[in-house]
Amino acid sequence: MTALGPRQTEPEAWQDWVREAGVLLARRPGAFLFYTLGVAAALMAAHLVTWGPLRVLLTLSLAVLALVLFVRLALVADYNRSARPDYVLPGNLDGAVAITVGAGLFAAFGALGPALFVPLAESLETSLTGFGFYEPRLDTGEPVDPAHRHTMVGPVLVAGGLWGVAVLGAVAGLLAFGQWFLLAMVALHGAQPGMAMVMSVRAYAINPVAMTGLLGALLVGVAVVVVTAGWLGVALAPAFGALLYTSYRDVFLGRSENHPPGVPVLTDAELLDQSTEAEHESRP
Repeated sequence: MTALGPRQTEPEAWQDWVREAGVLLARRPGAFLFYTLGVAAALMAAHLVTWGPLRVLLTLSLAVLALVLFVRLALVADYNRSARPDYVLPGNLDGAVAITVGAGLFAAFGALGPALFVPLAESLETSLTGFGFYEPRLDTGEPVDPAHRHTMVGPVLVAGGLWGVAVLGAVAGLLAFGQWFLLAMVALHGAQPGMAMVMSVRAYAINPVAMTGLLGALLVGVAVVVVTAGWLGVALAPAFGALLYTSYRDVFLGRSENHPPGVPVLTDAELLDQSTEAEHESRP
C-alpha cells in the first residue's frame, strides 16, 4: 500500500494537529509511558558509551527511532488497537530509514550545534542556576565542575536536557530539511524512502503556513526543556511522534480528526477480508 499524495489544508491546521496529538496521548497514557521508559533505558545505555562522537551518533539515532515508535503507537491509539510490541516497534525499513536520518543529523551536528544545541544547553544551565540547583563558581570565585558532572544536576541534564535536546534536534532537522512527513510515510505505508522524501517536500510547497506554524510547537518543546529544568525532556519524543502522525494523516490521508475511542476500527484490508469471508460463507 502506498501513501496518497499531499493535499492542501487550512493555514491553521497545525493547531488541529497539536490538539489531536494530545488527545491520542491522553487516550493511551499507560502505553505511552511504558514505551517512553523503554526509550529512556535505551538512551541511558547509549549515554554510557565513552567515546563522544559515537555517543552522539547513537543518541540522535535513538531519538529518531523513538519518533518512529511513537508514530506507530499513535496509529494504534487512533484505531483503538492493542499496543503490542509487534504493532509498535519499528520494522526493518522504517528502522533503517530512522538510523539513516540519525546519521544525517549527526553529519549536520557541527552546523546544528552552534544554532541549536549550544543555546539550549546554555539556557538550561541558566535555568538550573536560577532555580538554585547549580552555581558555576564557588564563593571564592573558583569554577566548579561542569554541570553534567554535578551530583544533583547531572542526572537532570542527561535524563531530561540531553535527551530532550536530541529529540528537538531530530524534529528541527526534519522540519528544516523538508522531511517532516518522511518517517510517518515510511513507517505507516512502507513507502520507498526516495519517493517519500520528494512527497514530503511537495507537501511543504502546498501548505506553507501550516508547516511554518509547526515552529510554534518546536518552540514550546524548547520551553518545556528549559522551564522544567530538563525533567520533561524525555516526554518530547511521544509528543512529537504523535504530532508527526496527526499531521501526516491530515495532509496525506485526508482525515483531520481521530477515530472515536472505544471498539477497534477496522482497516480497509480487514473490511475487505470480512467481505471476502462473507461472500464465501454465502455460497452454497
